[in-house]
Amino acid sequence: MSNVVCIRSTQRFPRLLQLSLRSLCASFFAVFVFMAVSYSRARDVAAPSFTIDVDKSYDEVVKVVEDVARGSIIRGTFEYAGDEQLEGAQFAENSHFFAPWSGGGKVFFKVRDKTLAPKHFINSNDVGTVAVRYVVQQNGPNSTRLTIDAIFVENAGHHSHPSDGYVETCEFAEIGKRLQEFEQQAMPGAAGEFSSSKDGKRISSPNSPASSGPNDIQRAIADQKAQLAAETANLQNIEDQSRQIRTSEFLRIKVERAELKASPYSHARVVEALKQGQQVTILAKSAYWFRVRSEDGQEGWLHHSSVEVQP
Repeated sequence: MSNVVCIRSTQRFPRLLQLSLRSLCASFFAVFVFMAVSYSRARDVAAPSFTIDVDKSYDEVVKVVEDVARGSIIRGTFEYAGDEQLEGAQFAENSHFFAPWSGGGKVFFKVRDKTLAPKHFINSNDVGTVAVRYVVQQNGPNSTRLTIDAIFVENAGHHSHPSDGYVETCEFAEIGKRLQEFEQQAMPGAAGEFSSSKDGKRISSPNSPASSGPNDIQRAIADQKAQLAAETANLQNIEDQSRQIRTSEFLRIKVERAELKASPYSHARVVEALKQGQQVTILAKSAYWFRVRSEDGQEGWLHHSSVEVQP
């Protein structure tokens, strides 16, 4: 699961449109996070490493991942019925439960010992330690690869029990949510001349025209009206540009039958079977999977080998 597809343009759009496009990108990302949180499965084979290329800067992802790794909760597993997560975890600089990492980047660990048969680890039926490893690698200026692995190791016999994938999925869901919150906090307000008070009411900033007098307030209002009129005049042109951008967001099924999955795993539940030639809309993408919406509104994941770019 990877880069979240966000609409970008080389032109300078008016401020209100920029905010709208940012909101759209955040919505795509929120859809993906919601899917990861709500997805649940039980199976008896180990999942491969959870790897995703995130459309965020390396420093930003490192900060968020380290914050999650230093937390006391391991998501996607629990000891007792009725619980939703595993508490009491601790941050670790390293862990002998994983092979040494030599691929570069930043590596973080979170462990929880004295855990009784945690859920979503294959055939776990004893007391042992749950360990999670997070690896953050830089792909480019605004592309970062994140790999998450989870394992349960028994105290007696030191038998290892791999995760079925749900733990890693839920841990990434938390990371994705925090990345979205981080972006929203950095986003400038819709009205640059105003700031928000603690009670949520908008107040004028010390340097805004409102602090100068009634005439300046009227002038500011007139300026805002003029700006709005200019933006309205450009609306048709913007819609045309957006329509052109949207045409690059479609894929076509190139195989006779393509399974739309509930999650980006080959063993995931099939949401819908799509036929050759059907068109789908891209919502997000990873190295090997596309999150899409079908013509009848169903959303899920398609493997890249089953689709081709819409000409």
